[in-house]
Amino acid sequence: MERLPKENYLAIWNGRWGAERNPKNYRRDDDGAHPDNGEDAYEWWYYDASFDNGYHAVVTFHYRNTFLRPMIPTVQFMIYRPDGTQVARYEACGNDEISAGREFCDVRMGRNWVRDCGDGYELFMAIKDASVSLRFTNRVPGWKAATGYLYRDEASGRISGWVVPVPHGEVEGELRIGDETIPVKGTGYHDHNWGNYRFHETFHSWYWGRIHNESWTLVYGWVIPQDPTAPVVSPLLIARKGEIVLSTNMLRAELADPETDTRTGKQYMKSLRLDCDAKGVVLSLDVRTTRTIEFMRMPKAHPWDQYYYRFLADYNLNLEVDGVPSSASGEFLHELMIL
Repeated sequence: MERLPKENYLAIWNGRWGAERNPKNYRRDDDGAHPDNGEDAYEWWYYDASFDNGYHAVVTFHYRNTFLRPMIPTVQFMIYRPDGTQVARYEACGNDEISAGREFCDVRMGRNWVRDCGDGYELFMAIKDASVSLRFTNRVPGWKAATGYLYRDEASGRISGWVVPVPHGEVEGELRIGDETIPVKGTGYHDHNWGNYRFHETFHSWYWGRIHNESWTLVYGWVIPQDPTAPVVSPLLIARKGEIVLSTNMLRAELADPETDTRTGKQYMKSLRLDCDAKGVVLSLDVRTTRTIEFMRMPKAHPWDQYYYRFLADYNLNLEVDGVPSSASGEFLHELMIL
């Protein structure tokens, strides 16, 4: 296996470990379209929401879908009912049916669209007999972890970028399934990924999660390199009410309690212990998976299979900010992607 410079995986802080209190470096054009740098360039805009009535929704605009070969534009959404059943819709778009602005998020794919309206995001997606129409309003400012790059190789020009324009938002709108229209209101999240190479070349898998409660917002990633000697890419956001308290890549994780999926033979970890101590902020987060609510074998883009899991989990959170302790517990969704 090719040994790549370790600093490429620490691109968030330009090749080192770093942390910042109360960052304000996110810009509106970070969520705009990025230049198409070749046949392996990818880009997507992702939205999810949890509603007061027990419904959940996940919406993705894959401008260039890196999980397909060749890459083509696709849109998709999933609606999860309170009883655990799912409504999933997917659709491909022609290249002549898509457009995306660079100054801010303004994406159209067929009759589906999402737009940064300045004071929030509005999106609409309709596929076959179902649709999602939502408005997101930030409760926490947009977040870019320092440079916004999860990976950057200056020698080859390869980059993998990620920003979170809505770490925690209020969401309202409606879901439609057949003849049924369901008004919804709750909380949500939006992030944006882009890059110019197929990231399985550098990354093996990732765990990702976000926690919303009345006091705190957390967003974390644990992105595991193909090279076992390389550092794990570990962005972490901690926010309190409407303020970003800490942005860092100085997250540590212990993965435990392995489970083997009988469908695939792949192993995943049911328990995660996340810790951080940086800039006067001390975090301890224990995650215990209780149920798999989504499993997908990705389209056959490579000789091997790729898998996506979405889990329901319990969490226990202990935080100390400038010597003042706080704790919380609850239930949340997190995911595993095996590349």
